[in-house]
Amino acid sequence: MFKYLSLIFAILLVSISVADDYRTVMEKGEDAYKNDNFTEAADYYRQAEVLKPDDPMAAYNSGASLYRNGDFDKAAKKFSQTAGMTEGEFKGDAFYNQGNSLFKTEDFQGAMEAYRNSLIIDPANKDAKFNYELAQRKIEEQPQQQQQQQNHDQNQDQDQQDQQEQNQDQQQQQKQDQQKQDEEEKKQEQQQQQKQDQQDEKQKQQKQQKQTKKGEMTEQEAKDLLEAFKEDEKQIQKELKKFKVRRGSRRDW
Repeated sequence: MFKYLSLIFAILLVSISVADDYRTVMEKGEDAYKNDNFTEAADYYRQAEVLKPDDPMAAYNSGASLYRNGDFDKAAKKFSQTAGMTEGEFKGDAFYNQGNSLFKTEDFQGAMEAYRNSLIIDPANKDAKFNYELAQRKIEEQPQQQQQQQNHDQNQDQDQQDQQEQNQDQQQQQKQDQQKQDEEEKKQEQQQQQKQDQQDEKQKQQKQQKQTKKGEMTEQEAKDLLEAFKEDEKQIQKELKKFKVRRGSRRDW
């Protein structure tokens, strides 16, 4: 009998300790949530869930912290967990917040289902009714949005193709311009070379002229002089024949 009473007492002590710890972390989570420290609040509420896994309030507050922190997937799971652990109005609120979380992830079909569950519990929930209809419109708009996205993608592909063709045209034009420039440079080089050759020839002639002035005879001048000598010789021979005198002959007197 003594041993049995000791065991009951020990269980009570453990329960009291767990309850104190749970209350402490829940209060810390609430303070962090009020101060907009949602990551810290989610950590405290997660500790509370470990201490009391069957308490829906810890799961609900954890979902609220995750939602405010932008982690909508995890928030939806926490609200779904809460809805499975409670009944009545609290269950309806859990479904409603699950719908809000799923709506944020653009899971409009899942959001509609959550809002529907909330309305089953609380048909007077105007917010749930409004959000249900909004999610329904989003689903109806999706085919149109998909078509618009498809058209946008096609237009984007056409723009890319046009840009590629434009780039190719620009490259071709640049290539033609480069070829034209190369040909022009080659032509200028040829003209410069021709001009240089002319200058060299002129300098050569000027040099020959200077040499002639110094008394040197050019090859052409030598030929001309030789021809002149030959003509003179022919003329002398003609004159001698007139007087019947042979050049270089002797006469007896």
